[in-house]
Amino acid sequence: MHSWLPHWLGGQGGRARAEPLSIGFYVPEDERSLASLRRHLKQLDWAVPAIVSVSGPDHALHVAQDPGFDRLIANARHAPRVLPMVQNIGAGSWEGASTARLLADRVASRSLAAQLAALVARRNQAGLVMDFEALPPGSMDDYLRFLRDLRAALPRGDQLAVTAPAGEAGWPLRQLGHVADRVIFMAYDQHWQGGQPGPIAAQDWFVEEVQDALRRIGPDRLVVALGSYGYDWHGQGTDALSLEEAWLAAHDSDAPIQFDAGSGNAGFAYDEGSTHHQTWMLDAATSWNEMQALRHLGITGVALWRLGSEDPGFWSDLASFRSDGRPDLRHINSTLNTDVEGTGEILRITATPSDGQRTLGFDGQGMISRERYDVLPTPYQVERTGAQRRMVALTFDDGPDPTWTPKILAILEQEHVPATFFVVGENALEHPQLLRRIVADGGEIGNHTYLHPNLANASAEQTLLELNATQRLVQAYTGRSMRLFRAPYFGDAEPTTADELLPALAAQQAGYTVIGLHVDPNDWQRPQADRIVSEVDRQVRAATPDRSENVILLHDGGGERSQTVAALPRIIANLRAQGYRFVPVSQLAGLSQAEAMPPVRADDLLAVRIDVAIFVVLAAAMALLGWLFYVAISLGIARAVLMAALAWFQSRRRRVVPPVFAPSVSVIIPAYNEER
Repeated sequence: MHSWLPHWLGGQGGRARAEPLSIGFYVPEDERSLASLRRHLKQLDWAVPAIVSVSGPDHALHVAQDPGFDRLIANARHAPRVLPMVQNIGAGSWEGASTARLLADRVASRSLAAQLAALVARRNQAGLVMDFEALPPGSMDDYLRFLRDLRAALPRGDQLAVTAPAGEAGWPLRQLGHVADRVIFMAYDQHWQGGQPGPIAAQDWFVEEVQDALRRIGPDRLVVALGSYGYDWHGQGTDALSLEEAWLAAHDSDAPIQFDAGSGNAGFAYDEGSTHHQTWMLDAATSWNEMQALRHLGITGVALWRLGSEDPGFWSDLASFRSDGRPDLRHINSTLNTDVEGTGEILRITATPSDGQRTLGFDGQGMISRERYDVLPTPYQVERTGAQRRMVALTFDDGPDPTWTPKILAILEQEHVPATFFVVGENALEHPQLLRRIVADGGEIGNHTYLHPNLANASAEQTLLELNATQRLVQAYTGRSMRLFRAPYFGDAEPTTADELLPALAAQQAGYTVIGLHVDPNDWQRPQADRIVSEVDRQVRAATPDRSENVILLHDGGGERSQTVAALPRIIANLRAQGYRFVPVSQLAGLSQAEAMPPVRADDLLAVRIDVAIFVVLAAAMALLGWLFYVAISLGIARAVLMAALAWFQSRRRRVVPPVFAPSVSVIIPAYNEER
């Protein structure tokens, strides 16, 4: 039995349990955090996105936008309550002293409380989580006053939660428990970034800190936040790691991970050249032992710091904690991370994920006493290449378009600049002359699917169908094949999650070279030509040794592109004046243009001729359907006009017909009397 077990076991199991509450802290614009939230949405009661900050000399309120998070919550059938987290962080550091001055100013602090309450009401959210850190000890009375003002200003029924760090004696936990609906006790960072290496949350330290918080706050308002991440201490500082990053470092360095029975934390060490690395982790074994302590103490409020960095086994821990069961942590899924190496915008997937295995030993009290990693999980591995100094490649997506593509080609012809057009098969069907003109100009054609779907939501079969249909169409019209591919909705070409990587892998396995991009002026949003030019210039010049800026994304289809056409000559002239040379994407990829668009083989000519006939028939059918559509619309409009005219004419006729004839009595009665 571990030395820390007798310290807390015994005498506390009879506490009344509070209502269970499960919270996940979310990092905005972090794909791994979003992927984790998507996978475990149903297990969470609260989602806490870190989107609000108060920083700067004027204590300005900043709200980050995260459309992916908003869409996920809006479309979820059973969404958790959303409580944005408010932090006093700016330029990468905590602004404790500046925040203390804000809190001491009664007018300014009341104004901030009113702004935050209005923000919650406007966004129709469930409350706020206040996370002001690095506050001087003398500012706590002001902080409590601010929290009372905020509590009073929030809409009725909304929750106010406040975070408090473990291991810092100056925090008034009892008073925080009186003013807030929940106190989220951050029970980690016993050894922190910048400090000395050691266990991040040793079990005995964890239990002592949580017991103290429980005495001062009570079980009904206490939520204990568990960390699930790692720290790598080395000669140049300390790096925070997700669990998958820590496992990958252990895998690549052949360093065995050891479970430290004295602390209940796992870690490993290795040398990289002259630098010594010492890494400690909070993995699922640690999380389970912490949850066992919480169960015994009668604490049911649990939070995860943070979504996207966790051991996937944490969710098995949480499910077992809620059901009074025991987790199965032997299998380790590898699904949330990607190891990207190299520089450039030409992508190659060099390895697919492999799951891990571990062996665990439980003692008689249900605690994990032994852990051995038998096989470490590995993520996707993506190699980036193509970085070339003073070279840029123009690429155009979503065409060809009969209006805008010819204008773009005319500019390229005049400037003698090559370009690569990633075409949508559906758009190319009726415009074979544009495809042939691109090739005749010395340009390249790449595959952008047939219907422009989001391949992240497509099956493998649909992905291949999209690729093959466009491939055969281009072969039929040009006599050449395509070897370049870019997926629709590719963002800035850094795929990191499985749903993004699977389509790229399917295309790669089909013989394509996957082309990304880093220079994206968002011309599809039509921000005006001046903005398109300035954004291309800014992004191209922002290249660093770690991030190339060689591939420029523009659009020749998918909408009105007059601004792109207006910007293109200026982009070319501006970059040429700075010494940049325009090259086709194939050159960045290390391919000749003949390799990027190889001629169709002689033994495939018959199939191509058949394809030509099929696509001509399809194009004619599409044109006929288009004309029929216009004829139907015209007939419908004509019928509506005719019916309106007839109705008007009929209404006019009704106006000239006199009302029902009713002779006056003075005419009828005398005549009647004469007949008598």
